[in-house]
Amino acid sequence: MRLALTLCLFAALVTAQSVEVDTSKITRHGDIVTNQRGLTLPAGEFTIGEMIDAVALYLCRNYIYDQTTIDERQPMRLQREVSLDALGSEEVLYALLAARNLAALPLDEVRGIFHIVPLDQVHAHPMATIPWRRPQDLVRRPHFREIVMTSLTLKYLDAEHVANMLRSHFSMLRTWQPGAPTVTFLSKRAIMLHGYADQLAQVIAELAELDHLAKPLAPLPPTNAALLKRLEALEREVRDLRQQLAK
Repeated sequence: MRLALTLCLFAALVTAQSVEVDTSKITRHGDIVTNQRGLTLPAGEFTIGEMIDAVALYLCRNYIYDQTTIDERQPMRLQREVSLDALGSEEVLYALLAARNLAALPLDEVRGIFHIVPLDQVHAHPMATIPWRRPQDLVRRPHFREIVMTSLTLKYLDAEHVANMLRSHFSMLRTWQPGAPTVTFLSKRAIMLHGYADQLAQVIAELAELDHLAKPLAPLPPTNAALLKRLEALEREVRDLRQQLAK
């Protein structure tokens, strides 16, 4: 009897605690959960639309998209739960968009308004622009699959030679499409790059290392005249000693 009463009391306490949970701070989009602690993708299936809406809510943004275009994309399935912070949720969203041949382009980045378009129509939306990023910003976020443009200034390498080398390398990767890396020669020390930020970050890091290795060696400091004369005198003394020992 005492055990039964204890179990009943425990069940009542658990029930009372579950009623007190504040669910107003938890929003569900399909199986995706967002709250003040982050965004959680549970194991299972979710649509691209659900992911877009969840990230938009979590990051306080607006992602504009055509519902038909989104509905045509196959859902995603995860084998294990993934918890994301603000940067992680943005990076995963952009990676999933790229995996479904979509891209997010800024309409008004300051106010957090973006346009999600099919990848093959990136250049057909004049209202949305491919963002220009600084090289250091790309290196700082090496896992961000955002379509960007950037320019890189080289200190020692010849930019035209670098551009030709990169064109040859990029041409072997795939047939060009929006997002595929491209390079444009700007001046003797500058090139312009286009493509996914995570790919360009690797290129920029490698070029920075090569540019550093191309730095010419500093000239040797001028020899002190007095020291040079003393060295010549010592050499003469050594020769004289050798001649005396040889007699």
